[in-house]
Amino acid sequence: MASPSDFPVAHSRAVLESSEFIFPKLYLFHPLRDTDGGQITIIDVNGTSGFGATIVNNWAIHDGPDPNAAIVARAEGLRISAGSWHNSFSIVFEIARFSKSTIQVMGISGLSGNGVGDGEWAIVGGTGEFAMATGTISRNFLERRGDDNIIELAIRGFLPLVQPPRSVVKIGPWGGVGGEQDITDEPWRLESITLNSAEVVDAIAFCYIDQTNQKRTAGPWGGSGGSSETIELGPSELLKEVSGTFGRYHGVSVITSLTFVTSVRIHGPFGEGAGTSFNTPIQNNSGSIVGFFGRSAKYLNTIGLYVNPA
Repeated sequence: MASPSDFPVAHSRAVLESSEFIFPKLYLFHPLRDTDGGQITIIDVNGTSGFGATIVNNWAIHDGPDPNAAIVARAEGLRISAGSWHNSFSIVFEIARFSKSTIQVMGISGLSGNGVGDGEWAIVGGTGEFAMATGTISRNFLERRGDDNIIELAIRGFLPLVQPPRSVVKIGPWGGVGGEQDITDEPWRLESITLNSAEVVDAIAFCYIDQTNQKRTAGPWGGSGGSSETIELGPSELLKEVSGTFGRYHGVSVITSLTFVTSVRIHGPFGEGAGTSFNTPIQNNSGSIVGFFGRSAKYLNTIGLYVNPA
């Protein structure tokens, strides 16, 4: 039996915008009978259930209602009788502008007979110029001419414009000297922070999700003194501000206090707070602090921030 780990899901943090395409008037020529090159019945209807008739179609789509109008594409696929007619086909473009591009279409015809009537089909994908397309195709019965129904199509679709996530930026650091501490995997979201503190901030550790959706840990950076407290951020909780102080303690410059402000609550201050103040509010509503860097030895000497501008 397959386990959930056999079907991994990678969450995307890309920002999606869309461009719109509109073809307000194209004309589908739908033959009502089997024709050479237009459509052919490959499975007859089941006499008991009335279901199951299957027709392969290769309908011409023109740029005007006249049979001599230019063919811009063909609707190539299947129609299956299931009460009404279920359609699944590709609009395969033949004009140079969209050569080798397709729009994938699904939906019902809206009629229990053999015709294609008024209604809508769904655009469920595409290739080439129409990759990842979504939208609708409105149908309007225009006229019957001989053995063909002429259906006016209005196509409206959307194409995603994928923008990569913005790179995080470094702010700071504040404090003194010590052994340099940093992370190697660019962070995307902060999950928790653990502080050891008493009179000053002895150490910091944190967990974060990196840009490849992997959970990472960093620290502890600093010594083992003081009492420990962990801040767990909720699924939609963002760290919006870090403030604190730094100053001399036992002859070295250290972080003497830290306060964390999330989108939900305030944590701290941790440490007693003597020395020079610093404060880093994130004004952008969607931006957040997602990680830390700094210097440490026996205490946390320096702290800087990774900010996701989002």
